[in-house]
Parts: sequence; C-alpha cells; structure tokens
Amino acid sequence: MQTDITYRKDILAKLLAKENIFIRHDVNAPTASFDIKNRVLSLPVLVDMSTDIYDLMVGHEVGHALWTLLEDWESAISVEEVNKQILNIVEDARIEKKIKRMYPGITKSFISGYRNLYNREFFGTTPLWELSVIDKINLHFKMGATFGVPFNKDEEEAVTLVDGVETFEDAVRVTKILQQMYVNQQLQDLDDTSHEQWMRRAPS
Repeated sequence: MQTDITYRKDILAKLLAKENIFIRHDVNAPTASFDIKNRVLSLPVLVDMSTDIYDLMVGHEVGHALWTLLEDWESAISVEEVNKQILNIVEDARIEKKIKRMYPGITKSFISGYRNLYNREFFGTTPLWELSVIDKINLHFKMGATFGVPFNKDEEEAVTLVDGVETFEDAVRVTKILQQMYVNQQLQDLDDTSHEQWMRRAPS
C-alpha cells in the first residue's frame, strides 16, 4: 500500500517530468528504471531507503523521461550498432548533468544517495583500480570527482569526452570511442596474461 510520503514523491516525479508518467513501486526491482516507450517509472523498494536515495532515483529516471527519446535510442542500438550498456553509462552522465542544471537543489541528493548506495555495495565490491575503464567512468560520474576514481592518462581523456557530452548525438559518438578503448584494454589484458603464463612455462 502506498504511503503518504511515496504518494507525494510520485506527484513530484510527475511534476519534474512535466507529464503524467506512471509510477510503479516494485519489491522485485533491483534498481530504478524508466520505460521510455510506455512512460513507466519503476522504483525499487529497498530496506532503509533514505530520502536521498529516493530523490536520486526519481531525479535520474525523470532525466531519461525528459531527454532520452525512444526513436534516438532504438536507432543508436539497431542502426549505429553501439553497445547498449556503454551507451547507457554515457547517457546517464548526460541526463544527470542536465537534471542537476534544471533542478540544482537535487544535486545534494545525488551525491549523498550514490555514496549511500556505494557503501551498501550496490556497485559491487571490486577495488576501484581493478575496474574496467567503462566501470570506472560510470562510478566517476555517479560519485563525483572528489570520490577519487583512479585513471591513467588515456582514461582521463575519455573522462573529458564524456564530461563534454551535451546531446544524444554526442553520447553516441563518445560511446563508439569508449567501445574501442574497452576492446583495446581487454586485448592488452589478454596479452599481459598470456605473457605471464608463457614466462611461467618458459624453461630456465
């Protein structure tokens, strides 16, 4: 049953999105999501879900409602053939930047909410320095620069590219660059692993 506070938050989400989107509270949902075709904002029911986490998830998905267009998304995946997960990370960074600009007061909730989720191991337990460049970029833009995600020189250039994304077309272009960077990183890791295995097998 919907509580008074969730009802009021649902009304706020509709106001922020500037349309009568449908809000669904799903006990089985692992995280928040927005169905850009059917205009449904799904929110998880988390244990000890703080106001900041709730506002963060609402603000994030409202960003998709406002700026992620179905036809653009489908074209990027089916025509441009970009990786959906990488595109989603770049698009997340873009729409969160725009929602914070439109509603500056929500910025504090984003910072506090993401830190809370990170401490709950919502993003996993892999040490920061062992993450792929894509995962590091995702955490950097969600947690903020002060969180201290480590980047090498090439990765810092990728961060600058994502930071400069303003349009969906920009997001697609940068996604293609990140895809190639990710592939190159995986190939390098494979080469390093193969070299180490060869060294262990080489006669002394």
